[in-house]
Amino acid sequence: MHPLKNDEHWMQRALELAALGRKTTLPNPMVGCVIVVDDAMVAEGWHMRFGKEHAEVNALNQIPHLTPALLSKATAYVSLEPCSHFGKTPPCADLLISRGIGRVVTAMEDPNPDVSGRGHKKLLEAGIKVESGVCEKEARFLNRKFIALQSFKKPRPYVILKWAQSSDGFIDPEVSAKLKRGSFAITGEETKEVVHRLRSENNGILIGHRTAAIDNPSLTVRSVEGVNPIRIILDPELKLDISGLQMADQEGVTLILCREEPDRGPVEDGVKILPWLDLDMEDWLGRLRVEEGVNSLLVEGGAATHSSFLESGVYDEIVVFTSPIELHTGLPAPLFPNVDSGKVEISQVGKDVRKHYIRTC
Repeated sequence: MHPLKNDEHWMQRALELAALGRKTTLPNPMVGCVIVVDDAMVAEGWHMRFGKEHAEVNALNQIPHLTPALLSKATAYVSLEPCSHFGKTPPCADLLISRGIGRVVTAMEDPNPDVSGRGHKKLLEAGIKVESGVCEKEARFLNRKFIALQSFKKPRPYVILKWAQSSDGFIDPEVSAKLKRGSFAITGEETKEVVHRLRSENNGILIGHRTAAIDNPSLTVRSVEGVNPIRIILDPELKLDISGLQMADQEGVTLILCREEPDRGPVEDGVKILPWLDLDMEDWLGRLRVEEGVNSLLVEGGAATHSSFLESGVYDEIVVFTSPIELHTGLPAPLFPNVDSGKVEISQVGKDVRKHYIRTC
C-alpha cells in the first residue's frame, strides 16, 4: 500500500473511533487514536466523555508493556492535534513523548487557542516525526460544532434549526390551532428516528410557548439511546401553564425563558424560570451556554421561533424534512434562506426528503 493511502486508512479508523463520542464530548472535540507498529494496529482509543481521558491516553493505556524502544517504530494516528496544555487532563503531547512514539500523524490542527499548533511544535522539538492534514476535510466535518464554538466572537451554543413541512410548504394544517390539541405528524417513522438522533447529539432543545401549549411535546430521546437534552421554552409573558406540560414529568431539566422576573411562588421540580428575553438573542444564548451548559442547541419550532432565528442570522445548520403529504392550507413553513446550493445536501429518509444546510465547515 502507498504510504499516503496507508496513512489515510488508519486515519479513517481514528475518525470512526472519534465519532463514537458524538453524544458525550462537547464542548470538547471528538478524537480517536490508533497506534500502529509495522503496519499492524496495536492499540486504539477515543475520547469518551467531556472531562475524561483523551483518546491518546485510552489507546496507550492498552499497551503499558510496550517499551519506548519498540514504540519508536510506532505511528500514532490522531484525528486532532494532541493537546499541549493542562486542562481537565494532562497534555497528550507530553504523554506521546514520554512513551517514545516515533511518528505522529494528525488530521488537523486544534483550533483551540490554548493549543493551535503548540502540540505539533512540542512533538517536533522532541524529535518525533509529525505529519498533519490527513483526512482533514472529514475531520473538520466531524468536529464542526467544536470548531465553531472556538470561532464565535461572543459565546453561544452551536444552533441547528429543524422543522418538518408538507410538500406544498405548510408545517401545520391549522393557522390557529387550539391549545392542547396535540402535535400533527407530517413525516414518517424513519424521520422520527433521525430527529431523535439529532436530539441525542445536542444537549439543548428549544421551542416557543405556542408550540408547547398546542403540541405539549415531551422533547425527549425515545427512538434511540441517549440522554434527554435540556428543554428550553421561550415564553416572554409567562403565559404557559407549567404544571400541564408533559415535558415537566420527564427526566431532565426544563428552562422557561421570559422577559421579567416572575412574581410567583416556587415552580415544579426540574423547572427553572430565567428572565433573560429582554437581552439580544446572542446574549441570552450566551447565558444559556455559560450558565446552563448548553453547548449545542436544536431549535424545533414553531414557525415564529424559527423565523426569529433566521432573521437574526443566529444559526449554524438547518435541517428540513419535507413529506410527500399535501396539506393545501394551514400555517406556512419558515422560508429557507437563499444559500449556496453547494452547501445543501439532499437525501431520502423513508418517504420524506431531508434538506441539510451547514453554514460553515
